[in-house]
Amino acid sequence: MKGDSELFEELYPGLRRFAAAVGPREVDPDDLVQEAVARTLRSHTLSELDNASAYLRRTIANLASNQRRGFARLRAAVNRAERPDESRSPEYDSDLADLMRVPAEGRAVLYLVEVEDRPYAEVAELLGITEEAARARASRARRQLRIDLEGEQ
Repeated sequence: MKGDSELFEELYPGLRRFAAAVGPREVDPDDLVQEAVARTLRSHTLSELDNASAYLRRTIANLASNQRRGFARLRAAVNRAERPDESRSPEYDSDLADLMRVPAEGRAVLYLVEVEDRPYAEVAELLGITEEAARARASRARRQLRIDLEGEQ
C-alpha cells in the first residue's frame, strides 16, 4: 500500500492538468490542486480513499466552480463601479488553450473524455452527473469549440 506522499506524486501531474482545464483563468492550477489536497487531508489520508484520483478531481471541479462564481460576483461589482477589471491575468499558455473557449462544465467533460480517454460512465461518476448529462455537455462543448474555431478561419 502506497503512502500519501507517493500517491500524491503519482497523481499530481494528471490533477494539475485537470485543474488547468477546469479552473478559472485567474487561478493557478497548482493552487487548485493544493487546496483540494489540503481540504481532503483535513478529513482523510489519501491512502484511505477508495479512489483518491476521482475524489480529488471532484474536489477540484467543485473548488473551480466556487471560484468562478466568486470571480463573476467580483466582475459584476467592478462593472457596477465602472472601473476596469484589474484581476484578469494573461492567457494561460498551454496545449489546452483552445479548450478554454468552452464553458467550464463542458471543459471538464471534454478534458476527461478526449485528453484522458476516460469512458463517459467514469466521467459522470467523477463529476457527480449522469452519463447522459456528460454526453450532452461534451456534445455542446464540441459544437461550441467547432463554431469558435471555424469563426477564426
